[in-house]
This record gives sequence, structure tokens and C-alpha cells, in this order.
Amino acid sequence: MTRIVDLRKKTEKKESIPVIEKVSLVKKEVREIKEKAPTPIITTPLSEKDSRFEWEAPSFYYNPQKKYLALVVILLFCGAGALLFYNQDALTAIFLILSSLVIILYSNKKPTISKVIVNQAGVTIDDNAYYYKDLKSFWLDYDPNGPKELSLEAKKWYLPYVKISIENQSPAELRSLMIDFIAEKEHEKSLVDLISRKIGL
Repeated sequence: MTRIVDLRKKTEKKESIPVIEKVSLVKKEVREIKEKAPTPIITTPLSEKDSRFEWEAPSFYYNPQKKYLALVVILLFCGAGALLFYNQDALTAIFLILSSLVIILYSNKKPTISKVIVNQAGVTIDDNAYYYKDLKSFWLDYDPNGPKELSLEAKKWYLPYVKISIENQSPAELRSLMIDFIAEKEHEKSLVDLISRKIGL
């Protein structure tokens, strides 16, 4: 059975939306999407004041109690005397006497006040600058009942740790500034540090 198509019937033309109206509709939809979207949180960069800490601190830890130091000096002198009397080892005795004299001279040395600046470039102590690119790690040793120090480890293995007293500075704020530029790593106290602190050096 053949199907007859009537060509006399005109197909209804769909109403076409003009281009200008299409553009306006798209803009309207975009505007609605932007209005519904949550507003982004804009973080402002740290100001120069917030990214710089400056304070004055003693050049080294000073312990006024010298009772253990006096005991060490007396033991060194007694050891030197014993070596001279029993073994007649003059070289070791002279070394012990010189060591005790150096300890006495160093114990009488008072720390000087240094100006410390910590910023986005590094740490400056008076005229000595320690840039982050030359440092390996840092550690904030904060003991409420003891010394509060910032410790810096250089990339060169033969350089000792640099210890800086942070005085009344906030360790949390110092850490938040430095953690972006240098690794944080706990610096273990050496036996020499513990002994020198105990005897008052």
C-alpha cells in the first residue's frame, strides 16, 4: 500500500529567536549563575609589618650561677697537680692548667646585646646575615621555665648551630613566617651544650 504525501499542506514554521535575544538570554543565565555561586575568599598578602620581627637579645646564654664551674676548675687544677706529682707528665698537666684558665676567662665574659631581625629573606644578627638559601633547617626551642631559643642549621656540615634567644617574641608567629622558606627540624642538644649550660658557660 503506497503512502500518499499531500504537498499542498504547508508545514508550520517554527518561530526562530533572533540572535540578539539569544545573546541576551545567555548573558542573563551567566549572571544568574554568578549570583548563585559562592563569593571567593580573597586573602591579602602579609603586610611588611607582619612579615618582619625585630628584637634585641643577648649574644649568648648567660647563667649567673657558677658553682659547678668552680668545681670543674678545681678538679682540673687537682688533676694537673696529680699528673705532675705521680706521672711527671708535664705536657698534659700544662694542657689542663691552660684549659682551666680559658674556662675562667670565658666564664667572666658578659654577653653583649645584639639586634635580631627575622624577615622573608633570612635572619640577621647585627651585621651577620643568615639567608634561607644558605640554611638547612630551623627549630624553635621554647621552654616556659628555661631558655627560649631559635636554632638555625647551616647547609655546610662543619658550621655549628646558631642559637638566638627569642626573648618575648611569639614562637607561633615566628614559625608561621619561617616555615614558608625553610624546613622545620628538631635540633638535638649536644652533650657539650648540656654541660656548658649546667656549669654556667
